[in-house]
Amino acid sequence: MSTFLSTVKAAASQPQNSRPRGQRAKSSAAIVAQPTLGVLTAPPAAPGLLAGKDVEEHAMWLQIGLHESWEQEKRTLSQRWQGPELLQAYDRCGEVTSEYAKTFFLGTQLMTPEQAKAIWAIYVWCRRTDELVDGPNASRITPAALDRWENRLEALFEGRPYDALDAALTDTISRFPVHIQPFRDMIGGMRMDLVKSRYETYDELYDYCYRVAGTVALMSVPVMGVDKSYKGPLETVYRSALALGTANQLTNILRDVGEDASQRNRIYVPLDELAAFKIREEEVLNGTLFAASTGRIDDRWRAFMQFQIARARQIFTDAEEGVNQLDAEARWPVWTALVLYRQILDAIEANDYNNFTRRAYVPKWRKLVSLPAALLRARM
Repeated sequence: MSTFLSTVKAAASQPQNSRPRGQRAKSSAAIVAQPTLGVLTAPPAAPGLLAGKDVEEHAMWLQIGLHESWEQEKRTLSQRWQGPELLQAYDRCGEVTSEYAKTFFLGTQLMTPEQAKAIWAIYVWCRRTDELVDGPNASRITPAALDRWENRLEALFEGRPYDALDAALTDTISRFPVHIQPFRDMIGGMRMDLVKSRYETYDELYDYCYRVAGTVALMSVPVMGVDKSYKGPLETVYRSALALGTANQLTNILRDVGEDASQRNRIYVPLDELAAFKIREEEVLNGTLFAASTGRIDDRWRAFMQFQIARARQIFTDAEEGVNQLDAEARWPVWTALVLYRQILDAIEANDYNNFTRRAYVPKWRKLVSLPAALLRARM
């Protein structure tokens, strides 16, 4: 969000306000993230028993298929929100995006008005979804509540939005080839947050990263569009977008290890990789890998973090391949996301890998300096 919205949801806001599953400052816009779930019919069953990267592959090919066939299969959805009411709904989505994702909102100003409004609508849906498990009512959210939220999703894709903000997304999916599966998968990520606080392997973590961040890439690419001069396969563009979502989420996780462990009893980094570096789960939870008396980080943790950062950087590099195949108006916010988030990894290194008592962030002056560089990359 981000960024694809995984980025939007953190990099674009002030660094102290972001984390992997986002505990954000509340404001007048917070009510947007606390929807009334309503009562609808049961959601459809998940496709098979997909797990890990297979979940991402399934959704990606569904999305590519819709993108490629859009001219023949455009949706015609009628809804009761029309005219001024619908414009007001989009305006409200823009206000929320501007409040919570200032830098990204600025980037949307380079898009066409139709693209920008659609991205705002997607952002607001993602934010409302995220707030179900991380907002002020999170302690009362149950799997049944997420079932009802998924019911609402199915309804809005059928032209039956529950409220005005849903109506903005219903209108968006009638104008752009956005498939429902990434939205379903994001709700699946929220389900994981209700029951899962440890990840045994990188494949398990990858599944989570896709569901909470890669999904946003699949939602956003059809709106951002592909450069008309690009004649290659859409797979290249979508895989790059997915890589950016994964890299952003991994960066969130590495930045917030100490906070997640001490405040939420969560360890996102893979447990088998911790074991490979002879690090015990308890050492992460207790923060004893940083010695306050000496101000030094444990050598095992330093080596572990170097391994994690190297992988994240490689995924950022993979993401670069397809960014400039996006429509020209959409490239700058994506390059901004990539450049700024990669700098968080630099900040972790500058803190000597101490992500227990120090928070890595990109200073505002560096963000401002990076924006022109990102714009230059977008115009290459």
